[in-house]
Amino acid sequence: MNTLPNFHYLVGETIMFCQCIEHDIKLIYAGMLKGDFNKNFQEVEDNPLGPVLKKLEDLDNSDGNPHLSTGDYDLLDKIRDIRNHWAHKAYIKFVYSKGNLYDKNFLQQLRRLENDHNRLAKLSDNIEKVRLDVLKKYNRI
Repeated sequence: MNTLPNFHYLVGETIMFCQCIEHDIKLIYAGMLKGDFNKNFQEVEDNPLGPVLKKLEDLDNSDGNPHLSTGDYDLLDKIRDIRNHWAHKAYIKFVYSKGNLYDKNFLQQLRRLENDHNRLAKLSDNIEKVRLDVLKKYNRI
């Protein structure tokens, strides 16, 4: 639906996916890391996604049988830019536009939003499954 309320909804859900993915990445890393799970998580809980993701990728690939694919890691690395766009720039790209330019810019942002939303919905589901598998495999749940 090409409406502003639908846009608001998709932005909110897209940001939710980003937050859940980031949280799950930190849980996965804490679960795979040797030592106390809760202590491991506390050490990364407030860290930025980038450094935790790099540590997870190295750890995940260390046994030659990674839980996440190279494509997953590539998209995960882009989450920061995706989240920052929707949190800081999405509305500015069209709300100050006049007339037909408003409609054009709104639709352009909506298409981008729908694409990011759909990609992140799939990634969020995948990361959640990996989190549950990892926590079970390492006896963390």
